[in-house]
Amino acid sequence: MCRYILHKASNLYTMKILLTIGFIITLSVAGVSQSIEKANIENRAQDTIYSYAYILVEGRVFSKKLKVEVDFGDTPEQIKTGKEYSERLTNKKSYAAILNYMVEQQFELVETLEYAENVMGSGGTTGIVFIMRRK
Repeated sequence: MCRYILHKASNLYTMKILLTIGFIITLSVAGVSQSIEKANIENRAQDTIYSYAYILVEGRVFSKKLKVEVDFGDTPEQIKTGKEYSERLTNKKSYAAILNYMVEQQFELVETLEYAENVMGSGGTTGIVFIMRRK
């Protein structure tokens, strides 16, 4: 009878150890899988952040060359980059050349708008606006 009780106590102790180890393994796996899922969500969120460019293209008076203004945003770095792109694209002779350059820079065309100014009642198209998104 004493052996039976000792044998049961031994099995109970072994069972407690096995349950504790199983519990620790379960918690470890759950913790790791949640951190991996969190990293995947953050990566997907970063992938969906787009950088847009607002490009105003106007013709010059008595010239075939185009005047281009590129706007990436209002931070100092975005303003500086916009000026650099504007200088690089100004004096191009075709709208296609501007679009081709922006595609080379990994942008895609999202929308094209008509830019019109109204001076003393005379309206009309004075330029085109390209809205582009970095791929």
